Amino acid sequence: MRSTLLIIHWLCPVSQGMLTGLLAMAIHECGHLLVASVLGIRIKRVTLHWKGLCTVREAGSPMKNLLISVAGPFVNLVLVSSWQLSPIFGIANLCFAFFNMLPIEGSDGERALKCWEQIKGARDLA
Repeated sequence: MRSTLLIIHWLCPVSQGMLTGLLAMAIHECGHLLVASVLGIRIKRVTLHWKGLCTVREAGSPMKNLLISVAGPFVNLVLVSSWQLSPIFGIANLCFAFFNMLPIEGSDGERALKCWEQIKGARDLA
């Protein structure tokens, strides 16, 4: 009986953290979807990738792609303000915003950096 209580005591916070992370991830993708749809970019599908949820969409201009790329982390940054109501949800959103903006392969940060370089390169040529 005691070992069962210890397992439950350990599993509850872990499962709560995982569910909170999934919620933060889903809301993050909603940020991408909302901005893409406002900018007139067609969404092809939302899939589950080994890294998490992934939005597949039509290509847009570098500026539109930049805005779509930063929309997800921006939503997470806004949700960090929920810290007072749920510290776990606030931390999950802070982590999503931070790690998604790092310029690592396949991240929003990498896409945003590439778009910024395209915009800057086009401006330099003009």
